Amino acid sequence: MTTLDLSIPGELRLTLRGATENVILTTVRRWPHWLRAEVERDPADATQCMAVTLVTDRYQEPTIRAILQRSFGMQFPVEGGDQALKVVPKPAPRGLGSHRR
Repeated sequence: MTTLDLSIPGELRLTLRGATENVILTTVRRWPHWLRAEVERDPADATQCMAVTLVTDRYQEPTIRAILQRSFGMQFPVEGGDQALKVVPKPAPRGLGSHRR
């Protein structure tokens, strides 16, 4: 489940939970405007990550919404909220001899 949280004045928080959201994390993690990342670990096994929350300034909201919409088809309500990531199909492998003659 992906959460777009706008409840803290001046901040936008993007929370990614579970292995399914790794594709989103891989896409946005190197974006230079994140102020910080908060990692939630499994209390029973500290080596396991349960969620990652990326925090940026609220004025970055249009950019984050555009990334989520264009890359993952996710549209959040104006007030933010939760959405499940739809399975993103992997592109067909393209190698030598994969085209028809």
